[in-house]
Amino acid sequence: MTIATWLPTYRQIIKDRGYNPQTIRNRGAVIKFIETSLGPRPLAAIKPHEITTLLKTCSPHKAVRVLGELRDVFTEAIANNEAEGNPASLVKPPRAPGIRKRLTLEIWQDMLLMASLGQQRWVIAMLLLGLHTGQRRADLAKMRFDDVVDGRLRVEQQKKAGKPTGARLAIPLSIRLECTGMTLGEVIEFCERIAKRGDTLLRQASGKPIEMSSLSARFHELIVAVCGEGAYQQYEWPSLHEVRSLAARTYMHEGMPAETVQTLLGHKAAEMTAIYLDDRGLSAKEWKTVEVAAPEAA
Repeated sequence: MTIATWLPTYRQIIKDRGYNPQTIRNRGAVIKFIETSLGPRPLAAIKPHEITTLLKTCSPHKAVRVLGELRDVFTEAIANNEAEGNPASLVKPPRAPGIRKRLTLEIWQDMLLMASLGQQRWVIAMLLLGLHTGQRRADLAKMRFDDVVDGRLRVEQQKKAGKPTGARLAIPLSIRLECTGMTLGEVIEFCERIAKRGDTLLRQASGKPIEMSSLSARFHELIVAVCGEGAYQQYEWPSLHEVRSLAARTYMHEGMPAETVQTLLGHKAAEMTAIYLDDRGLSAKEWKTVEVAAPEAA
């Protein structure tokens, strides 16, 4: 059994797990890379050093995804009696620690200002919704006006993380950010005015929904315009997903309890929220004030 002859069965296993379509597409691209690189090789003949060599041809983050997929490929092959060992489990994970830089509030504000000068008003709404809700791109794209129920915006997160459904949130429209001077309800009211009436909060001038890829593309164009072409290295550019971290850090800075931030992000574990709250060195050069109680008078 070669890699190429096993992968059709593996692809079906992936589909049967109930992932959302975007996850299937993302993993499919990695599987295709594995098929192109190792397809003719027998499963039993693959050695750890071959995988290590292959990973060196990838960007750091792609290498992490390829290794994770290969481990799963061999795990399923073993479960189906098509392989006896998992060489990928013996490969040390490549280092890819937080290469993407965090987005600062100052840059976000500059992006908002520049977006306000453009004709695509949904870009302004995208930035405001992202910061006020802390949700992922897929969730921003599918937010609808009829998701507002009893004074709250209901969000069923697209990312399921192995669960039957994604986290279900009901975010109060009264939630407010001092840095924007707006409540979530006011952001949604702004969304009503950006284009012809449609089902989704973010939509084209015609009222039609916007593709997720367009959200990412416009975000990147905007941050490049604000910061300049040479502001970051190739893999350092903050993406739209970084607004999620910025939202968490901003709410914390404005006094929201960590437990509430965790709920807003839809995280089951506080450890995951802590990753988003890590500013990856943005505040490393700041002076930290040591607060001490004043001595009691004698």
